[in-house]
Amino acid sequence: MRRIVLLALFINSALAFCPCPCLSRSVSLSALKQSVVFVSSTTIKPEDVIHPVVHKGLGPGLIYDRKGHVLVQMSSISDPHSIECSMLSKGHWPAVIVGSDPVTGICVLQIKAPDKVLSSLRPVSMAERARPGFGDHVLAIGVNPDGSRTIVPGIVSTALCPIGLKSKSVERLIQTSIFIHRGLDGAPVFNRRGVFVGMAVTTAEGPPPNIGYALPAGLVRWVADSIIKNGQVIRAYLGAEVVTVDNNLARLLNLPSEKGALVVKVEPGSPASKAGLRGCSRSLRLGNRLYPMGGDMIVAIDRIPIDSDQKLVEALNEKGPGSRVLISFYREGRLRRLYAILGRR
Repeated sequence: MRRIVLLALFINSALAFCPCPCLSRSVSLSALKQSVVFVSSTTIKPEDVIHPVVHKGLGPGLIYDRKGHVLVQMSSISDPHSIECSMLSKGHWPAVIVGSDPVTGICVLQIKAPDKVLSSLRPVSMAERARPGFGDHVLAIGVNPDGSRTIVPGIVSTALCPIGLKSKSVERLIQTSIFIHRGLDGAPVFNRRGVFVGMAVTTAEGPPPNIGYALPAGLVRWVADSIIKNGQVIRAYLGAEVVTVDNNLARLLNLPSEKGALVVKVEPGSPASKAGLRGCSRSLRLGNRLYPMGGDMIVAIDRIPIDSDQKLVEALNEKGPGSRVLISFYREGRLRRLYAILGRR
């Protein structure tokens, strides 16, 4: 009997020390909950709390900084004039919209609370490069209809894949085994170390059960910073459709570099067209796959190495519309350079 009691005490202490198998032992689940707020922009009726999922006007938000900025999905906002944020142990406070991004659906709110409350906020922990890999454990923290936090564990099934958002725009998202319902739309997704790696989001088609998507942390940070600074997201426009070149594609097509962004198509009248970039003129068919060939291969922007289509987008957005950028690229095996003036979209 004594051994049974000791074993039970050991198990209880272990669970108390590490309550979630998706988190490392050094991460406190209660601390992560402090970074999630319950956002309401509609009247909450008594019958609402017995619904299986939250309805429009209710949803999760993540605390971005100690200035009171909170990130949510615009789909969680029903009435922009009656927004309230509920925080654990910090009460209910009104909030206003700073700006939103129609492409990603990210909306930045600002809590109207005393400086003492704002200084005690616990923003999500963001690493410079917190991109999860295939098979990594992740954790999403959303909300229930009554405002309590809900925790859903999962794994990463695809690190980054092109997915169409509700705005019909295609972004490279993290695919996980977490099904994203309204109570998780906009919820922060953490890795085992408790670092914010993405924002859960619904897509245009709507994924099947046990599949969900998240905007990568780097994209969320860039959108949030742009809205906080400018009140909107300002994206640079080159007008070139590109695909990522990796080692396999480079060997298959006998390309001069193992990393880069291959220009597939150039839009007429775009900055890329005016600068003289060329898209692919032919394709190679292997089995059921078509591989574009003959286009320019971008390897650097202002001498900053480009190793993927996502890196190209990030580099162009950092330069901003109206910037004159130096594009280094390979054409017919020769390294060339040209200047392009970025547009705005």
